Amino acid sequence: MKVVHITTTDYGGAYRAASNISLAMCKQGIISSVLVREKSSSEDVVPAISTRVELFFSKARNLFNLLISHGDVVNDRLGYAIHKHQLVKEADVIVLHWINSFVSYRGVERLLKLDKPVVWVMHDMWPFTGGCHYDRTCGKYQKTCEDCPLLKNQKNLTYRLQQRKRKMLSQGRFAAVGCSRWITECARESLILKDKQCVCIPNPVDTDIYNRKKCEETTQKKKTILFGAMSVTDERKGLDLLIKALDYLPGEQYVLSVVGGADRKICEELNFEYRIYGRIGSQERMAEIYNEADVYVIPSRQENLSNAVAEAMACGVPVVAFNVGGMPDMIVHGETGYLAKAFDCKELAKGIAFCCVNKFLGANAEEKVKNEFTYKKIGRKYEALLEQLLKEKRLEKAD
Repeated sequence: MKVVHITTTDYGGAYRAASNISLAMCKQGIISSVLVREKSSSEDVVPAISTRVELFFSKARNLFNLLISHGDVVNDRLGYAIHKHQLVKEADVIVLHWINSFVSYRGVERLLKLDKPVVWVMHDMWPFTGGCHYDRTCGKYQKTCEDCPLLKNQKNLTYRLQQRKRKMLSQGRFAAVGCSRWITECARESLILKDKQCVCIPNPVDTDIYNRKKCEETTQKKKTILFGAMSVTDERKGLDLLIKALDYLPGEQYVLSVVGGADRKICEELNFEYRIYGRIGSQERMAEIYNEADVYVIPSRQENLSNAVAEAMACGVPVVAFNVGGMPDMIVHGETGYLAKAFDCKELAKGIAFCCVNKFLGANAEEKVKNEFTYKKIGRKYEALLEQLLKEKRLEKAD
């Protein structure tokens, strides 16, 4: 069986999940490769765009898409002719991941017309909304995305995009995979995907990289609170809520470590010792940073299945989060971490203190990852799904 995974970039959380899923499939004997828009790192991927001319037209298409989009409402009208790529032609199954600024609505339709099963792994809500990656709990994707709260003008643009996606997915052999139970249920309740196959398969974790390592004993008495995000100023990631929670903790007992694109001024205003690591490109270095932490905090307002949560847990670090989205899939309250009442900053602080004191949580977190999120476990689930889709295809042809 040959599978091609299509995702826009070779960096970021969605790419890391796509790469891990591809590796999980390879370990099951599936021939799996990752196709990206252009190669920008040393990752083992195949770039669709390899010449300056192609790159020029790609940037021109992306600029057009940006001009007709409205902030968080993404409108990808133009894209790369991905259906013509040799890897796509040779594949038995096509797996889509985060494809914005790479594959257009028309591009997805062309893939579905190839008479091959198409699986869309939902790393966020975009596949079934009127254009947003997260709906900020508006819930309009369940019926009609009219009068969008994210738009000041053209409020019915989201309704038109919702109808365009319904048309896009109206044909072909298609299945949607949710990385968490939460996003899978959202998809099943959506106008766009309610009649489609929606299954829940979590993202795997590379436990050869992310695992508990023996750290040298230090005289550091302060407990390390770790927070990370691609952009820490993204309101959805909730850094402002974590800062409020820190007010309930004695500053002399803790140090805050921040990973990601951060404005140093945010931390300078805190009465807290802090470290800013910036963006980390190496998984091995990221594993070291997890191992230096006593607790990982993810105070997101909405979250699917965070790679960071599973990675931290694999390193034996308990996680504190609000009880939202996919957090309960990984965090067992009081056993592998702490789930605080949504947006209660005082309880978030209580959870941080609880996890720093109860060392058994880390061992439980590590064990949960080994039992549920390994390449072998997740690879088998994907193998079963792909075999089912191919079997259905063969039966249809036989009829």
